[in-house]
Amino acid sequence: MDVLNARLEALERAVLSANGRINNSENMSEQVAYIERRLGQVLADHTPLAQGLEKYTKLKGVIDGDGDLDLSRQLLGVGAKVELVLLNDNAVHTLTDLRAIRDLQSNISQPEYAAAAKLLPKARQLEQQHTEQASELRRAVADISSVVDRYHAETEALSELFVRWDQILTGIEREVSELEAASPALPSSRH
Repeated sequence: MDVLNARLEALERAVLSANGRINNSENMSEQVAYIERRLGQVLADHTPLAQGLEKYTKLKGVIDGDGDLDLSRQLLGVGAKVELVLLNDNAVHTLTDLRAIRDLQSNISQPEYAAAAKLLPKARQLEQQHTEQASELRRAVADISSVVDRYHAETEALSELFVRWDQILTGIEREVSELEAASPALPSSRH
């Protein structure tokens, strides 16, 4: 009975100290209904908490004995105990994440972000221009590569012509030298 009275007093303190949302003029059933609605909203927003409450409700008879912990320990299997520990761990992680999000809320709501959102169309336009410029650059590089390849081909063809021309001239010089060596000395004409 003492446990029931303590729980009732804790509930009354929670109801009466609820951030001014509940008037003292409301009766206890209206206050309880308001708290149940708020609990439903919180559970709808936070699925892990709703799942935890559902699991707790299923195991409530075993967990909330009238102080008979030995009976509770006997009735509660190892799997259920592990599930409760994991549920508690999951709730702690969720609560930590919610606190981290709340702490970061002031950083997220900075005026600079609103200004950045206004500049988003201009950023998209610049991104489009950049894409077009990159495409033009690729075309220009392809054209330049083509010109350089043609230049190398022409240079190689000219080099082959010069090598062949040098071979022909060398052959002519050799034949002239052979003819000069084979023919008797020609008299030189003097005028």
